[in-house]
Amino acid sequence: MKKIFSYCFDKWWILPLFSIVLIGLSFIFYSRWFVIISVLLITVSVIYQFIKNGWKTGFLTGTIMLVIIGLSAVWFLSQLFPRVETIHRKYSKRYENRTEIQRILGVEIPKFKTVDSQLKHLNEFDSEFEVQSTIEFNTPPDHNFYTMLDSICNLPIPQEPNINSSYFCYGLENIYRCWSKDDNKYKYERNTDFGEKFLQSKDAYFSFEIIKGSKTALIVYGNY
Repeated sequence: MKKIFSYCFDKWWILPLFSIVLIGLSFIFYSRWFVIISVLLITVSVIYQFIKNGWKTGFLTGTIMLVIIGLSAVWFLSQLFPRVETIHRKYSKRYENRTEIQRILGVEIPKFKTVDSQLKHLNEFDSEFEVQSTIEFNTPPDHNFYTMLDSICNLPIPQEPNINSSYFCYGLENIYRCWSKDDNKYKYERNTDFGEKFLQSKDAYFSFEIIKGSKTALIVYGNY
């Protein structure tokens, strides 16, 4: 391990290159941790190069540091004033993803494709947005799927739900079911206005609606 660290610092270009890669990944995955780690690494690298290899290598590394700081500023500005396409792409990757949908719903769903996804509302200054998406299953959910939903809809409401429960959530005064049924229409609704961290933020909401026998479902998600 020591040899690896020594090699990374002795080859002055390795940490700056790695820092630039992290900055690039931050624009792809929208993660501030990539930015923070990148800036810390290049800062340590600059200090080391000035001490160990003199001002020429230190100056070169420092110049790269300024570039990385500039890119970091661009990233933070893009988060403060995101483009419509950026917001839509960021959250559709999460809430139109089968694995994430199943985690939220607490049930398995068939494989699907998104046939329509539109950003219906956006207020950039307080992070309000709403996306409506229609997904189409490769094969319609079977009888067992709806039998399971019927069972979930009839579960007794607990006095205090597990924070990771897919089926119950906190409301203003009571605990509520997330799944409900109205004739042949099944609907899942959840928001995190009351302190939950189940979705992407404490102001988030998510709904999933399907009619028994249908090959499509409607998903609505966003921030208040």
